Amino acid sequence: MMKRLPLLLFLLSGISFWSVGQTPMVIPKFGKIDPKDFEKTYSVDTSVSAVVLFDVGESKFGVDASGLVLFSDRHVRIKILKKNGYEWATETIQLYGSSNSDRETVSNLKGNTYNLVDGKVAIDKLPKESVFTEKEDEFRTNQKFSLPNVKEGSIVEFSYRVKSGYIFDFPNWTFQRTIPVLYSEYTAEFPQWFDYKKSSQGYEPFYLAKSEPINVSLSERLTGSGTRFIWAMKDVPAIEAEPYMGSMKDYVSRIEFELGQISLPGDFVRPVNNSWEKITANLLQSENFGGRLKKNSTIKALTAPILAQQTDPTKRLEAIFDYVRSNIKWNEANRIFATQTTNKLLEKKIGTSAEINLLLTAMLKEAGIEANPVILSTRGHGKINPYYPSLTKFNYTIAHATIGDKEFLLDATEPMGTVNVLPARCINEVGRLISADKSDWVALQSTAKDSFVHHSKLVIGEDNSINGEVHVVRHGHNALSCRTSISQDGEKKYIDNLKKTSDLFEIKNINLKNTTPSAEPLIIDYQITASGPSQPSNIIYLQPLQSLGIKANPFKHETRKYPIDFTTLVEQVYMYTYTIPAGFTVEEQPKSARVALPENGGSFVYSVTTIGNTINVLSKLTINRPQFMAEEYPYLKEFYNQIVAKQAEQIVLKKTIN
Repeated sequence: MMKRLPLLLFLLSGISFWSVGQTPMVIPKFGKIDPKDFEKTYSVDTSVSAVVLFDVGESKFGVDASGLVLFSDRHVRIKILKKNGYEWATETIQLYGSSNSDRETVSNLKGNTYNLVDGKVAIDKLPKESVFTEKEDEFRTNQKFSLPNVKEGSIVEFSYRVKSGYIFDFPNWTFQRTIPVLYSEYTAEFPQWFDYKKSSQGYEPFYLAKSEPINVSLSERLTGSGTRFIWAMKDVPAIEAEPYMGSMKDYVSRIEFELGQISLPGDFVRPVNNSWEKITANLLQSENFGGRLKKNSTIKALTAPILAQQTDPTKRLEAIFDYVRSNIKWNEANRIFATQTTNKLLEKKIGTSAEINLLLTAMLKEAGIEANPVILSTRGHGKINPYYPSLTKFNYTIAHATIGDKEFLLDATEPMGTVNVLPARCINEVGRLISADKSDWVALQSTAKDSFVHHSKLVIGEDNSINGEVHVVRHGHNALSCRTSISQDGEKKYIDNLKKTSDLFEIKNINLKNTTPSAEPLIIDYQITASGPSQPSNIIYLQPLQSLGIKANPFKHETRKYPIDFTTLVEQVYMYTYTIPAGFTVEEQPKSARVALPENGGSFVYSVTTIGNTINVLSKLTINRPQFMAEEYPYLKEFYNQIVAKQAEQIVLKKTIN
């Protein structure tokens, strides 16, 4: 089986390998450290918890008793600056393999903690009992270790070698972390018989990027030439999570490899999934993918009762989706391929994303509906680059169906899910529809918005008390999120939590409607009441949105490198109708406003109108595009500045003097 580890691609580009004109940094030998290393200032940012002094790696082919293997060496040194940086003294090495015989292995593991004591360097070595392994899933095992006696000011160092038999998956390298990296270097050696595609991403420049010819002698048969590549980055800033960023993996500076073909001496040139057509063919031929879509008696018997009850194709689709969603529980494993049989899945009633959605696709086919699986990469796994064919970039399977001119994207892993409302984790630009005759790219967009409407009818007393009713309507992704919370917590707990959300009001008589999966909106009705101050005043200051709305601009930085990703279209509406007490008039109220983003990216409408003793307030925020480029950041920042300022303005009521 080809190794499948979480990978990423976003702003990929072909890499030209010529010397940048710099020389590699001289890395000290393991254990060689100078007291002066503790005195250096490594970051001007006082909030930094730790700094990577250097992170150096090398990967190359070798041979041992098992045959051709990959050896990857790594040497890391980190300065711990604060207590919250202690986590950097713990390392996790992910190893692939389903059994001890084929699992990747770690050797030559060494680790030290250095502290300066009375002007001298004290060394604490990594004890064996601090090294342990834990199984992540059926294919992945983590080897972890924690370095001892770590303090503020400590320097930690470790090195190790990983041996892997999975030559299809040449190790990738990440230059950037969530703490500053002073120097990161990676060397990769490729024999002439293995053609790897090389691609980079990120926003930081290479300090060094060069290639040089080498002689390769792996065995009597495998003797020839090859190429050594060296990449390095220097003074790499920490990558920082920002609001509406999507996955940080999509933007971190790194380099990746994908095996394109093998041409061993005396053998044919063997392409390795070097086209989307080849990938599609391999998937459809796989028993654990295409094999699950074939007609069989189990699927026929499972689908027959639904077909007997429904004749309309759309109703059949909805009924089959509801059946799978309601009867098979997702085990939260993201997969492309199924592992357990269909019969075992139906017996256990729990499975992976692939098993659930391949079953859904097979049942739709049995119902005479045009249906095919779509493979994708979830948001946390990174984006897909359509120009670089690679199966390892995908980690999830959903279903696609067509009825007439309507297309449906379906994921039955969500208990509260509905047709054409994909979970947010699946909305990640594009997925690949797998079909023998019409395989193509599919936009992973939801026709449903993240829609929220809040309508309050409130009566203000002379003592500034407030009483009234609230009607909340949630559609699309907003409804999915709320239904999931209600399902997980139970209605009673959800209602109890809702009562605790407001410091201003007492919330009572809560009524929930359409809490189960439905195309209808989720509706929440309740009453609110708040007493006024003990000393009535001739002036009432009224907050129009009653502490709701957007209180702070999510975009705080002056500039931004990364695109802005709202995931879905957004619509947020607040409507308030106030009845003011007799004898009071509106002394001051916010002016109406309309703000629009360029190119119809979104809008904000705000209005306050007074008719007699009634005040109507409308606040409507609309985001018409899920993604915005970094160049549009200034517009978004100013857009939200104006929203926050306008929603914070007060209405002033003054009692008329008789």
